[in-house]
Amino acid sequence: MNTPLLGPPSPADGLPSWQKPEKVAAWLFVALLAGMGVYYWGQILPYLIDIVFDTVKLGIGLGVLFVLFLLATNKRIQAGLWYLGQRIFRTAASLFVNTDPIGIMEAYISNTEKEARNMEEEVGHIEGANQLVKRKMEANRTQMQEYLSLADSALRQGEKDSADSYASRAAQLEDYNRRLTPMATTTANVTLVMRQILKAALRQIDGSKFKVNLLKDEYELVKRTSSGMRAAMNILRGDPDKKYFFDLATDRVAQDMAQQLGQIKQAMRYSQEFVKEMDIQNGVMSEKGQRLLDKYQKGEFSAIMDNEPPMRMNVAATTKATDDAYGKLLD
Repeated sequence: MNTPLLGPPSPADGLPSWQKPEKVAAWLFVALLAGMGVYYWGQILPYLIDIVFDTVKLGIGLGVLFVLFLLATNKRIQAGLWYLGQRIFRTAASLFVNTDPIGIMEAYISNTEKEARNMEEEVGHIEGANQLVKRKMEANRTQMQEYLSLADSALRQGEKDSADSYASRAAQLEDYNRRLTPMATTTANVTLVMRQILKAALRQIDGSKFKVNLLKDEYELVKRTSSGMRAAMNILRGDPDKKYFFDLATDRVAQDMAQQLGQIKQAMRYSQEFVKEMDIQNGVMSEKGQRLLDKYQKGEFSAIMDNEPPMRMNVAATTKATDDAYGKLLD
């Protein structure tokens, strides 16, 4: 009876596989294992999540410690952070204070021009006040003459009290003008002096503008020239940071080349030894073959040929034997 070792049973074996009791029990056992796995997975999952997050926190902590270690030991990183801090604070300061030297001079000139405009306005106010004083004094003189004329007329009419009143008013106006005269002179002198100062300030501002524009052009040319010379010096002397990595790369290439040359030399030594050994073996086999050929030609090769005497064959027989041998190889 031929019973298959693999594959589902044939209909002659009885019930199908899904109706057999051992198959049902196996499926129930698998379902039980699956349910237990799901239940215990729900119990184990929070623990696994805690492990994962704790591992991540540990990695972050180790990374922070490593960064702190580099900050404490690596001079290059410390210098880089120092320059970065200077750059940040300089940029922050530039938001409130102009740190550009040309900008500082231009700001000074702009402030001086603003003060000159304010001074010109003040001079205009003083001149206006001087004109008002002059007009007031002229009006007082006119009023004083009128009062004196009225006093003279009252005196001729015998009205002494009225004449005294008009004369007193004229005297007050005369005293008023006498007091305002020094002030008018002072305001006129101050106006003249301020005009002279304003002219000098405007000339100084123009000279400062010319000087700043010249310095600005010179500074721009010097910066461009310095940038070009810096590039030339970087070529001649080399950037220290890039030169450091260039030296490291050069040393690494030299080490790799030395290692590869060593491997090549070792391989050549092995190949020479192998070739020598093969030459020796080939020489030994060649000598053995030559000796066997000599024995065969002399008729001393009967031991190898099943103790049969050597048989001399001509060219046709040798060719036929060779063809038969190759034909047997193909059978």
